[in-house]
Amino acid sequence: MIYLLIYFNQLAKMKIDYLDKFDGTLLGVAIGDTLGHPFEGILRRDIHSKFEDFGEFIQNNKRLFNTYTDDSQLTLHTAKALIHGNGFTYDNFISEYINWLDDPPIGPGYGCISSIRKLKNGISWQQAASNSGGNGTAMRIAPVGLFYSNNIEILKKIAIKSSNITHSHPAASAGAIIVARAIAFLLEKAPKIDFSIEEFFDVLISSISNSQEEIWEEFIKILFKLKSNLHLPIEAGLIRFSQIGVKSPYFIEDFLGKAFVHPYTISTVVCSIFLFLKCRNSFKECIFELATAGGDSDTVGAIGGSLAGAYFGLKNIP
Repeated sequence: MIYLLIYFNQLAKMKIDYLDKFDGTLLGVAIGDTLGHPFEGILRRDIHSKFEDFGEFIQNNKRLFNTYTDDSQLTLHTAKALIHGNGFTYDNFISEYINWLDDPPIGPGYGCISSIRKLKNGISWQQAASNSGGNGTAMRIAPVGLFYSNNIEILKKIAIKSSNITHSHPAASAGAIIVARAIAFLLEKAPKIDFSIEEFFDVLISSISNSQEEIWEEFIKILFKLKSNLHLPIEAGLIRFSQIGVKSPYFIEDFLGKAFVHPYTISTVVCSIFLFLKCRNSFKECIFELATAGGDSDTVGAIGGSLAGAYFGLKNIP
């Protein structure tokens, strides 16, 4: 009984500082992206063979961690588009993404840069968008999750619209919805107090339910599979989910049975969620595991970092 009294007393005192959580979300993207960038394209086991203590490794190799990538760049351009337009407008989003080409882009994925170059050349977004299921929309979607956190139906619609500007594939839009919805959910939760795995998955799954898209239905089944495999150690879980949902000819046989996160949206998002949930008691541990996941490590870091930042808030980032 005493534990229940303590718990309810904590809830009564809890006041969510949304500005702190907004800042934490965006900083989480940048931290995860920056720490993951040097390890992009490397197996997790090979990354972890480089150090015993990742924090010490960072301190001794600061030059390795001196830049973010397109994940952070496009996240900031998405935020600017929402601010300038007081919400989503195609014109503002397209304008900001074209502006990204002048940054210049750092380590861009093919789906994003090919589509945005077409937009710059005056091609409509309907024709410019790549039929790519890559993670380029999920990696930049965090500001949409923040901006529309109080209206979930609009959040879903804007996640789809913003995704379709560069990626017309349904996997990309589903990944964008899942990440944005997860962020909106985590904004309302106080670390270590009122987080429920059951509620978290119910919210994510419902956000892409009742769709005619086969890939969305496949994604739902994968989320159920993820939920039932959270007991797995990190390495084993990443091996299981690193290429989940990837089909021929995009499946990489050389990485079968290895922890190397594929840039396919579903694989990347699922691995990011897996690591966040495994390490949700510590922002530092969470971000270290995200950044060293293997494969598309900067994007795993960016997506997972946005979740961790939304959950912990800026004040809990060391």
